[in-house]
Amino acid sequence: MRRVLLNRWCRRLHVAWRNTPLARQAFFTFYSAMVVITAATFVLYIQDTRRSVVEMERSTMRSMFPVIERVIMDSMLQENHDPIRKLFAVHNSHGREERMFLLDTKKSVIETEDLGKKIKPRHLEAPPVDEDKNIVMDFPVINRQGCVRCHGPHSQTLGYIRLVSPKRDRQAVAEANLKGRLVILFSSFIAVGLLTLLIVRRVIDEPLGRIVEAMDRVAHGALHARVEAPPSGELRSIARGFNAMVRRLERDRREITDLHRRQVAHMERLAALGELSAHLAHEVRNPLTGISSTMQILQAEAPEGTPRREVLGKVLGQLNRMEQTMGNFLRFARMPEAVVRPFHLHEPLGRVLDLLESRLRAQKIKLERDIPRDLPSLRGDPGQIEQVFLNLCLNAVHAMPTGGTLTVAVRAETAGTVLVEVSDTGRGISSTNLEHVFRPFFTTKENGSGLGLPLSRQIVMAHHGEIWIESVPGRGTSIFVRLPAAESLGSAEV
Repeated sequence: MRRVLLNRWCRRLHVAWRNTPLARQAFFTFYSAMVVITAATFVLYIQDTRRSVVEMERSTMRSMFPVIERVIMDSMLQENHDPIRKLFAVHNSHGREERMFLLDTKKSVIETEDLGKKIKPRHLEAPPVDEDKNIVMDFPVINRQGCVRCHGPHSQTLGYIRLVSPKRDRQAVAEANLKGRLVILFSSFIAVGLLTLLIVRRVIDEPLGRIVEAMDRVAHGALHARVEAPPSGELRSIARGFNAMVRRLERDRREITDLHRRQVAHMERLAALGELSAHLAHEVRNPLTGISSTMQILQAEAPEGTPRREVLGKVLGQLNRMEQTMGNFLRFARMPEAVVRPFHLHEPLGRVLDLLESRLRAQKIKLERDIPRDLPSLRGDPGQIEQVFLNLCLNAVHAMPTGGTLTVAVRAETAGTVLVEVSDTGRGISSTNLEHVFRPFFTTKENGSGLGLPLSRQIVMAHHGEIWIESVPGRGTSIFVRLPAAESLGSAEV
């Protein structure tokens, strides 16, 4: 449970940190690092100061011992114990606890008040000393040449001088010094924090604020917005790059607006021209029908094998071609209303391939089908889709006059679409012509109208699909048609 709560709080802190402005992140990071480093340095300084104070006290005690030893030796040699008694009395009168003791060789305390009273000094048990709270040092009193006459030469050490210095006395001085330093440190923290905050605000926060404000204005369409008074450093480069980008966007928008205005005017002219052309094609198609009927009657009346009958046959062929071209043009200009319903792709494909089967055999073209039965259903006009694949297959057949292989492969894609590939092994299309194959009236065939592929593309786009061609000259052409499945089309419409 604690681990879950910890992870939750960590995630919240992470999200809050990511949502914090960059200037505050920089300030918090710098100031926190400074506080941590300074605090660690201050702690180490306190410890070092305490060690230094203890070591200084020990040095003081070491320097005191020769003086004390000299007073004791002189008093002993002069057989006058008053200086010793006064020395210990004065030294121990600074506090309630004794701070200097005269010890014998067994570390027992010699009562200095008994010296000079012509009685044997008492030997008491040394009082316990807490070494955690006191500095305790025992200095040996050496049996020197002048001491031999009284103490004999047998013992090298006559006793010890024990000096005790409470640590609290020295530490109080050190702590008083540290308190002053601590006040200075916290004052420095506040001053440095305010200075850092001011610098971060002037160097990062305000420049970024101007950049963000300009970006927000550009996002709302004000492409004339600029970052005024670019800051220094990397932010200057960002501001200059942003201004340059906005200038290019403003220029591109003007160009796009002008282009759109020209395209709209061009489309309006094309629409009017299309209506006029469709009306003209309709008016031309009706007389062509009458002329074709008259020519058929005249051809039927002409005797078999006469030049007149042959000429009338050629005229009828050209009239049929003109009527077919007019029909394709009318279908391209005025797409008939689609009868939308769900259907399976193998139905229109099957009808197209069955229709072309005899022609494929006549031209020695091998047909390879790869049309699964479990394809997702489509939604649209199956008649128009059938027209698309009839045009594509006829183009493939025309590209293989001496035989080849026609492949029709279909597969379902994971994106909710169906991909159809119609490929041939014909002569292919050059890269120059490949750019214009979907342009109306562009054709490389002698008797082609140039409307098959544009009409197919128009139908596919009306069904929310896409069509493209890949061709290698001398190796063949592949035309790909991608159509959305009924489920994905329905969800997209919703």
